[in-house]
Amino acid sequence: MVPRKGVYQYVRRVPDDIADAFASPRIQRSLRTRIPGEARVRAAEIDQDIERQFADARRRKGIVSQLLPTAGWTWGEWSRVVQWLKATWLRDDQRERSKKASGATFSSDRRAKALLLDDASLRAKMALHKRLLASSMDSYAREQGARLNASLASIGLMLPHADPYRSEFMAACLQADVEALEIMFRREGGERIDHAHPDSVEGPWRNLMPVITPPLRQLQLAHDIGSKLEPEPAAVAVTSTPPEVQLRSLSDCIDEWIKERLRLKKKVDSHLVNDMRATTAWFGKFSKITSIEEVRRRHVIAFRDHLFDKGEYKTATINKKVGYVTSLMSLAAGKGWVESAIEGGIYIEIPNDEDKRDSYSSDELTTLFASPVFTHNQRSASVKAGGELQFWLPLIACCHGMISSEILQLGPDTVVQHPEAEVWCFRVTNAGGRMIKTYARERYVPIRQELIRLGILDLAERAGKQNWATLWEAMEQPGWTVSNMSNYFSAYWTTFSRKQLGAAPAKKSLYSFRHAFKDELDRQKAPLEIKQALMGHADSGTTGRYGTKSAPRPVNIQVLRSVIDAMDWKFLTEVRHKSRDTQR
Repeated sequence: MVPRKGVYQYVRRVPDDIADAFASPRIQRSLRTRIPGEARVRAAEIDQDIERQFADARRRKGIVSQLLPTAGWTWGEWSRVVQWLKATWLRDDQRERSKKASGATFSSDRRAKALLLDDASLRAKMALHKRLLASSMDSYAREQGARLNASLASIGLMLPHADPYRSEFMAACLQADVEALEIMFRREGGERIDHAHPDSVEGPWRNLMPVITPPLRQLQLAHDIGSKLEPEPAAVAVTSTPPEVQLRSLSDCIDEWIKERLRLKKKVDSHLVNDMRATTAWFGKFSKITSIEEVRRRHVIAFRDHLFDKGEYKTATINKKVGYVTSLMSLAAGKGWVESAIEGGIYIEIPNDEDKRDSYSSDELTTLFASPVFTHNQRSASVKAGGELQFWLPLIACCHGMISSEILQLGPDTVVQHPEAEVWCFRVTNAGGRMIKTYARERYVPIRQELIRLGILDLAERAGKQNWATLWEAMEQPGWTVSNMSNYFSAYWTTFSRKQLGAAPAKKSLYSFRHAFKDELDRQKAPLEIKQALMGHADSGTTGRYGTKSAPRPVNIQVLRSVIDAMDWKFLTEVRHKSRDTQR
């Protein structure tokens, strides 16, 4: 349906196989209403008439036998059609991404780069996902029926037009549609997710058509023209097959790990799960192993050495990735899926200075924040830039030492005055379903005065009036999570920083703001307990190396505010926001 001057129109493209039977390559009819609900009802009626015209045109051309008879189908056949549709959507998505691929994309000798969609295509998928989440079964059938029929035409099928299976089929299609889009979003976040090819999905469209006997052809034709001829019995070849052996993969182990966490009421970190899936897929591709029964100690060691030889990962990261495989194999052994786990002695000892990461220098910060995004209220329209996130997230990260996942989870209820003083703070917390790295990260971070003048409190007030869970409109879109938004924004920031700085700085990323914050605390000679309280660390080892579950010692919030406001961020004098006159 397309609105033209307020009046809805029904528009339908004529299929290629019968295009010569119609005067125009498309059909357009006025629905004579400005009301969307009424227009959908009228469009559904017209669509049925158009489908009949298409069927008549195919009969006149003698291609009626291309349609499979479905009168005797059970749910088993229809469920495989849904599998085929999902595989087709995922294949089409992969084809679109592969247009930008090079040979290096598929090599196991280098870290694979994500194949990304263009912005217009990503927006279209997001819009479809939003519509699907709001769809009822009836509205999905009305609005997406033509799209489904267009896909099914290639295998000689049309949607079931009546129960017992139409309602069930449409519900399964809606589920598959949503699941396929969410897999596409995970791909956009950098995950390498394989899928079954449509040709590998077994169904009557593969097995029946090439071996149709004359009696069955008669039945097929009779079915399409409404006849009630009965088929003659068809000979069925009986072959003996060995009993099916259930082969489990590392992906199955991840699914079981998630179930175990949920049973024990423990947190399932989506970032961790995504990393596990990407790593196990890489391990499988490298070792050419598909089932856990084949995994041996030598395979894990070879994978470890492969990661080390690439020179792209720190030792701790290599140990973490190898640990995914060994931990999942231990789970499999505990379940009795394999005979034994893969025991220790595989990890590499971490050099003392390896965890040192680079921070942005003062000159680099000045260059980054001299962008018109921060000085002239310009905004990138890219989905991955996140609207106002592109202005606020780097500022908060630099001036307050918070990581992107903490910033993305800020909401109207976490921009608050401290309970013991009239000091506006960002509250980093697990409350409200939020997730933070460790207990020590629970903290109040005083908001720097410049950010208050730039309008951060106005942003929180607006989000509260909209009943948003977060401060960010981009995060309120259906299907968006901290995980995929964090990945998207990191990709945006890599491109943005390269353009601003003129090159890709070695060992620098969005996380470098947190290290720049720590460097500035060091230049101020801030006491250890202040560093710990502001960064969410608990002991001297943590502040230098990170990682603990103990709580930092409390520090007076007024003292923390004075430290935050005294940090020497010269670039803030040039930063402007359209919502405030920062010259006052």
